[in-house]
Amino acid sequence: MKVRNCILLGLVLASMAGTGPAAQWAWVMSVPHARSAEFVFKVRILEIDGQAQDELLRYPLTGGLHTITVQLMLDLEWEPDLADGAPVSAVKRIEIDADPGSSYLLAGRVDANAPAESQLDSPTGSR
Repeated sequence: MKVRNCILLGLVLASMAGTGPAAQWAWVMSVPHARSAEFVFKVRILEIDGQAQDELLRYPLTGGLHTITVQLMLDLEWEPDLADGAPVSAVKRIEIDADPGSSYLLAGRVDANAPAESQLDSPTGSR
């Protein structure tokens, strides 16, 4: 199946409870690996609450509402049919109401049948 644009449909969000000293923080991270058969891919966390982020394994959050900007990370070696031509920078902003002691796993899901314009927060090529 050929797709003209790589698009970000939505974000998968999971929470896992924790205990101990780390329980004072909430943690956010990308899923550890893509599930390309399900069109679920890793994301890169670009910003948290408007602040640019270095690439880390996981990011600490205080409790409360946070805005996180992510970018879809397609592995075109695994799924070369997902891109036909120049890749689209699939960027999306989400809000998380972080609960201290929880971890949040983020992932991007590609819908091969949906138009890119309906799924991106910003115009194609803006990031």
